[in-house]
Amino acid sequence: MDYVIHLVAPKTGELTPKMVEWLFKHGGNPLAPEDYIPVRKLKPKPLARILLKLDPTLIPEQLEGGIGLNYPMAELGMRLVLHERGVRLEFPYMGGVLARIALGIGYTYIRFLYDKAGFWSYDPQLNVISYADDYQSIDETADLMEQLLPRLLNG
Repeated sequence: MDYVIHLVAPKTGELTPKMVEWLFKHGGNPLAPEDYIPVRKLKPKPLARILLKLDPTLIPEQLEGGIGLNYPMAELGMRLVLHERGVRLEFPYMGGVLARIALGIGYTYIRFLYDKAGFWSYDPQLNVISYADDYQSIDETADLMEQLLPRLLNG
């Protein structure tokens, strides 16, 4: 089971709870009029090139409907999935120091995308919207992962 953080670039410059709710209900609908979609449409390939300039060690992978950028340390299982409406940062639930390392790396990408293109993040596990890196969110996420990991391992 993966921990997922969603990154989107709101058209208004700010992500609100109503926008997140709309995206979860209607974001996958190809018939939704562009005027109603609250986030910018992206081009995954140019975005991948920008992220590869930041971190040339990322390993690109063509995915159906997007591009995956895999972190080179397979033990972390971290990847960025770029699609036409945003980016998903995914990594397995883990505990201890490894969780804080993964979160530190992930929040580096989150901060970069905010600074360069106005991306906001939404963490559905914590129900937190953020406009850049937030060390309190890192601590809360690490604590949540510590609490959930035994339950996930024991079924």
